[in-house]
Amino acid sequence: MTNTTKKIGYTTIAAKIGSYVELDNRRGELLGEGHPPVLPGFAGCQFSFKCPLGRPIACNVEITGRTLQRRQGADAIRVRIEWVGDCEPSTFTRGWLFL
Repeated sequence: MTNTTKKIGYTTIAAKIGSYVELDNRRGELLGEGHPPVLPGFAGCQFSFKCPLGRPIACNVEITGRTLQRRQGADAIRVRIEWVGDCEPSTFTRGWLFL
């Protein structure tokens, strides 16, 4: 599993259900509940991200940033999103986790 929490100074940052994540292509969604591994070839996931068609996509979020940054009037930190593959390799993208 990926690192979903990070301590910066006295603050602990955590990705959790209901956190807002914005991808680098400006598409953003609230993180939904993940799925346990139920089929061979599917590793399970911590979260889900609603795709433009309205269906949830399995994902994991890893906090990779070292500092909080101010974006669009809110604190945010860089993250790496793993799109969990179902019987195929996972793919990765980058984005922002808003606090």
